[in-house]
Amino acid sequence: MENENIIKLGVKAIEASFIIIEVVLLFLLFSFFSSPVSGGIGNPNTTVQTTLNIGEVFPEILNVSINEGAETITLIPNQSVNVSCVGLIRDYNGELNLSTVSARFFLNSVGYDGAEDNNSMYRNSSCTFNETTNNWAGVPDDPYHALANCTFEIWYFATPGVWNCTMWVNDSTNFNDSNSDDINVSELLALAVPDTINYGLVNATDVSNENVTNVTNVGNVMFNLSLKGYAYNETTTANLAMNCTLGNIKNISIEHEKYNMTSSNDSVLNLGQTAGIYKNLTSSTIVEMFNLGYRTNDTIQDAINATYWRIYVPLGVAGSCQGNIIFGAVQSGASP
Repeated sequence: MENENIIKLGVKAIEASFIIIEVVLLFLLFSFFSSPVSGGIGNPNTTVQTTLNIGEVFPEILNVSINEGAETITLIPNQSVNVSCVGLIRDYNGELNLSTVSARFFLNSVGYDGAEDNNSMYRNSSCTFNETTNNWAGVPDDPYHALANCTFEIWYFATPGVWNCTMWVNDSTNFNDSNSDDINVSELLALAVPDTINYGLVNATDVSNENVTNVTNVGNVMFNLSLKGYAYNETTTANLAMNCTLGNIKNISIEHEKYNMTSSNDSVLNLGQTAGIYKNLTSSTIVEMFNLGYRTNDTIQDAINATYWRIYVPLGVAGSCQGNIIFGAVQSGASP
């Protein structure tokens, strides 16, 4: 009886072992299969939501405007004018993420890679930011928009034609963008001469010493020179070079004032010799070939040419005399 009980216990132990082995095998078998889907269940399909967080994005220059949308820049003789390029910038990382803005203002035919030069290329590497847009271009102010202002001091001898302002923006991760606008720089026909031509002390029936009067191109186009003389009133004293305070005539006729546009002669001359070297001034406008180009040197005024003058003092005048000469710039190839 005792042996029989022992046999039964052994059989139960063996059965228990088989059960444990089966459980282990089932666990190992099902561990190779995916876990049940915890999301949506579809029959026959379902929608899965996707998510993503964006890091750094590129800034954008939405537009650039030169001088608030002007069509032309009007230069001023012998001076500079300020030109402003304003750019509307958007950065969805926030306006505080913007780093630097630079710009170049250049003649289109030269291109933005040209050398810096007051005739054709200006650069600004330190433009200013304004976080308040004030509804610029209809875009309301928010944390993602800013304005950049790049100013340039443009000189009177900037070459006329179509110019371009190209602006670049960089953010804190060196992402960047660019945009541009065009504008026309107008022609400027302008000259500068001294206030007076002083012939000094001249005796009656003598010809004065030569006076050298420089003419300066203070515009941006080449010009010839127009000349016209009169005494004290352009209408009533035509054909007179000067009016004098004393003498029985008190006037010097216009043909006695003479000029040379090309060469100097500082010798002492009589009236006949002077007539062979110099031309007579008239009370009608005369255009002389001069071809004075505009300034091309940024540091030195190189657009200067000399004119040479003398006057003959006839009998019948005394005291002090005064007259006027109208110098005019006429664009080369044009008529007065």
